[in-house]
Amino acid sequence: MASVNCGTTSDPRFCLAALDPETLEPLGQWEPTDRNVVSNYWQIIDNRISVPTQEGFIVELERSGNSFNVIREIDVSGHLPQGSILAQVGYTGDGNLWFAATPVPLLGLDGTNTTTVGYAAADDSLHAISIVDELFENAFAVNGNSIYVVTGPAGPKDTPNANGQFYAFQAGATDGVTVVYNETYSAGSGFKPGGLSRGSGASVGLLGQKYVAITDNADVQVNLVVYRQAEEAALAGSAFACSIPLFQPNASGNEAGLTTHFDGSTYSALIINSYGSRTFLDQSSSDINGPQNNNSAASPGITRINVSDDGTCSLAWDLPIVGTMTTLSTETGILYAYLQDMDLAVKGEYVYYFAAIDWATGEEMWRAKAGAGGVFNPGISHVQLGPNGRLYQGVAGGVAWMEDAPTAASVLRYLGF
Repeated sequence: MASVNCGTTSDPRFCLAALDPETLEPLGQWEPTDRNVVSNYWQIIDNRISVPTQEGFIVELERSGNSFNVIREIDVSGHLPQGSILAQVGYTGDGNLWFAATPVPLLGLDGTNTTTVGYAAADDSLHAISIVDELFENAFAVNGNSIYVVTGPAGPKDTPNANGQFYAFQAGATDGVTVVYNETYSAGSGFKPGGLSRGSGASVGLLGQKYVAITDNADVQVNLVVYRQAEEAALAGSAFACSIPLFQPNASGNEAGLTTHFDGSTYSALIINSYGSRTFLDQSSSDINGPQNNNSAASPGITRINVSDDGTCSLAWDLPIVGTMTTLSTETGILYAYLQDMDLAVKGEYVYYFAAIDWATGEEMWRAKAGAGGVFNPGISHVQLGPNGRLYQGVAGGVAWMEDAPTAASVLRYLGF
């Protein structure tokens, strides 16, 4: 199952699709009637999919063969300020379906500078709180009965050297939303080159069962900021664990999800430098092969940070290359990235590669050409690992994938949607 664009380039909208696991050809799809799905922060548990809509409804579906059946629909629109959209939904372990709603000015979805966080209980009763002058800009994380939310400053809180907020929420003992903790981080003085978020550019990342991490948006040099998860914070008497600077001063930013891992003794987070990167909002040319594909001005940096059991941050390695969001194979210890040839990009030739990096050492093991031209531009998509051994990468023209071939090192396929 996957979210795919059922609209057009100028008017995109997401729908849910059942795909052939080998060819990725759509076998069936679903999209809501008289509603729009503009966020693909969905949750899939077993065969059940929870989808937020722009109009403030949460639709839950089950897959039956190549079709999808609606089994529950929850109207939370009455709890949302004018101009807000449902951005993300997700279940906690106690069976509550949490949601976050926000305006999205970058996409022209303006509203009051208010984020709404709440949940629908099993009996469909709704509980929510409003957070004024803060925007939900990246995905929350769920573990156990807690959700972890990062917000950026807006309205009167959007000042030079502003602060952002990091929250842990749970359902109250009787009802309502309980703030387990509320921590402050540096949101700096504005958007960085290559940034889309006023505050943290990272979706919240879980580090095992103990820690949770974000990046901040400090002016000169962003930091990885690590907090304890709710139960650990209660035991330690403090949520904050450690922080560590990332990349080089005045060339440091992050607008990408963290790759996190716990190997049984060490907690790790992998962070991509996005300072100066092209964004998916850059439509400077109507030519798909135009200069908007040139990412050679981006600052390099793929950095792994380790966090010890006692909450100390340390640098494991830093690889001085420009990459997109990465994915780790925990079975092989290989980190997969998608890269552009920077020397050719300066000349207006846009060639892209899959690359394998040793998780332990940070050494590049190999890279293989994915394709050339703007159709192979990955935007902000992660490399994905398939159960069939393939590497998948969402690109401007559809999906590219790579797999081992019987008589060659690899074979590349491309599917345009």
